[in-house]
Amino acid sequence: MDLGIYAHPWDLRALPAHGGLRRLADLGFRDVALAVSYHAGRWLTPWQPDSRVRFLEDGTVHYRPRANYGRLVPLPSCEVREGEPTPLEWLCEHAAEHGLRARAWAVLTHNTRLGEQNRDCCVQNAFGDAYTYSLCHGNEHVQCYAQAMVSDLRAHRGLHAIELEAILSLGHRHSSHHDKNSFPADAFIDVLMSACFCDSCIEAMATMKVESAPLGHDAIVGLRRKIRVLLEARFAEDCMAAVGKKASPQQLVERLRAELGPAALALLGARTLSLMKLLLPMQKLGVGAPILCAQANYDSLRGNAALPFPIVGGVVQECAMTVYGEKAAEVASALPHLLAANGDGVVPPRPVAQRPSLRLCLHPRAPQYQTDDDLRLLRDLCAQHGIHAVSIYHLGLLPWRTIERVAKAFS
Repeated sequence: MDLGIYAHPWDLRALPAHGGLRRLADLGFRDVALAVSYHAGRWLTPWQPDSRVRFLEDGTVHYRPRANYGRLVPLPSCEVREGEPTPLEWLCEHAAEHGLRARAWAVLTHNTRLGEQNRDCCVQNAFGDAYTYSLCHGNEHVQCYAQAMVSDLRAHRGLHAIELEAILSLGHRHSSHHDKNSFPADAFIDVLMSACFCDSCIEAMATMKVESAPLGHDAIVGLRRKIRVLLEARFAEDCMAAVGKKASPQQLVERLRAELGPAALALLGARTLSLMKLLLPMQKLGVGAPILCAQANYDSLRGNAALPFPIVGGVVQECAMTVYGEKAAEVASALPHLLAANGDGVVPPRPVAQRPSLRLCLHPRAPQYQTDDDLRLLRDLCAQHGIHAVSIYHLGLLPWRTIERVAKAFS
């Protein structure tokens, strides 16, 4: 099993005082995934020498953009300094000296800085509200931006892989700054609140065939109205009402069709069509170029950044499945369903033989993980389900004792 770890530039800068890259290699790590495009955040970093609480720059990149990004131009971070190697260049140069492989970890559609500057490129819900933290993956400017980023990253010599996060637009459930509402999580409501009606998505929906004919703009107006009516009905209810049972992706699709009619399939199909338009140009990496990895899940409908695992198979060489908030026992019950998932009911899944290799991304913190038995259970699950690699989140967030403990359990 390959063991990897996520890191930010300041983690690498502080690493020499803690044994450097050699220490990671000695612990059994094989991959270091460096954040090259990231969003705002407040992080408690327990072993950083200069600050314990760090506020991240919003929507910046830790490399030098050179490709044609079109309208959405990346902003280099303060870590990209004149006359010095960028953090990614440094990692690509030095990782192999210690038997490590360099990965570029890029967040694509989650960018509040670009979203606030380009609101028309953001997800627009049924009420017309723009989610400025979420660029719409169906927008041509966003697709150009994402494809240019991959082009820039693949030009780095010594880079083993490019791992893409937030390829699909983030929906309502993904928290914004100081996110607040009075309603408990509800998968169906989250789907409705995450449906995008920006100009690009409306055009994509209009071309989708429903009952052998294109949906058309009048039907989209009716679809949007139905979604607003359903949401207004929920908003009028008592927010202390009991939460319904968890629904599988297939059950959500069935309910969408029951509530919204045949147009629901056009809504889902347009999302998938836009996803493939964004991803397919990235597939042409060439011989010897970095492998392409997508963070994916079997549930592409919820208000987060999950990708439909069966659909991306054959487009990327690796899928990374994040289980940051689940206990080992919950992962054990979910994995069989995830690996056997049939997508969103719109696009047929790839045959198993064409599916990419698998990587599990773990945030080993309490209360989800408190004993070595929890870690060993997850290790055994990976072996049972053919998962070839585990990545640990995150070098800067975890105490060294935790990093050592996890590395021992998996290596």
